[in-house]
Amino acid sequence: MKFKALQQDLLPAISAVARSVGIRSTLPILDNLLLSAQNKKLKIAGTNLEIGVIKFLTVDVLEEGETTVPAKTLVDLVSNIGQTTIEIESQNNITSLQSGKLKAQINGIAPEEFPVIPTSKENGVSFSKEVIQSTSGILFAAAVDEGRPVLTGILTEVKDNALDMVATDGFRLAHRHLKLPTAVKQFKSLIPKRTYEEVVRIISEEEVDQVSIAASDDQNQIIFNLGQTLVSSRLIEGNFPSWEKIIPKETTSRMLIDKGDFLKALKLAAIFARNEANVLVLNVREKSLVLESSTRELGSQENEIDAQVEGDEVKIAFNSKFLHDAISNAPATQLMVEFSGPLSPALIKPVGVEGLEYIVMPVRLS
Repeated sequence: MKFKALQQDLLPAISAVARSVGIRSTLPILDNLLLSAQNKKLKIAGTNLEIGVIKFLTVDVLEEGETTVPAKTLVDLVSNIGQTTIEIESQNNITSLQSGKLKAQINGIAPEEFPVIPTSKENGVSFSKEVIQSTSGILFAAAVDEGRPVLTGILTEVKDNALDMVATDGFRLAHRHLKLPTAVKQFKSLIPKRTYEEVVRIISEEEVDQVSIAASDDQNQIIFNLGQTLVSSRLIEGNFPSWEKIIPKETTSRMLIDKGDFLKALKLAAIFARNEANVLVLNVREKSLVLESSTRELGSQENEIDAQVEGDEVKIAFNSKFLHDAISNAPATQLMVEFSGPLSPALIKPVGVEGLEYIVMPVRLS
């Protein structure tokens, strides 16, 4: 294998693929990138067996072939060369890199040992990039703890010409509902949060207009087609909770409040809630919201902020972190917060953003 490429083209490509390499890996080959030169294209692939990324780059192919090289070594080398032409050649699992007066040799592993990254022959379901980018506002609600694997995923479902994406860890829930401009076939998968994070990152780095999602040929992987990049990920097996039942159907009071004022008051209240399981109390009154928090060691605070309130007054407690996460991720300057009693979840809706809602479960006061 032998090819030439510009450093400024090669570096972002190998850096993006290298993010998926060697995470919690015990297999040496998973620390490597697969480089395959063919038909004026360089295929760069990396995987940790959970997420696989394949990127195609137009280069000057002098001799077709493939090899694997340690991802970190290659990225470190290329990033420190400067903007110039790089020639890479491989023979007998040794890759030579030359640029100007620099000559380097990197020991690799036979490409036959590199795992096959699943792809799909289906066209899949296509969305605009904005649809996929909108998941960044709900990912925070997915579980981090691997104890319940289904809660570490994002339920992604297409039906009745609409897309629903749901994340929950059992204490809070984030739901995005989007009507689709054209009819698409039904689709339902539980996709890992880490996969969405990587896809959103790639979209932000590259010129991507459309995103296609399809199942692999064996149906246990999901494939994101991002133009010159493919992201393959395992699907999470299991039954996602019946999230529709969690969303309150009745409202006894609602509050319109400025997001900035609410966030500032939450941060102040959290100072005195740290030693008390992060619990703070909201007192929703006729024309204001009062936030209370206290701890035996530090003391207490009470803070009143303006709010437009309709319906009953309510006193309700929350974990301050869960409430802060929902409000800080809401893409709006004003929020509508709906209550249906002191022991029922709060429903938070960013004003002016259709189809986005957050649920935060209350804390029972002793």
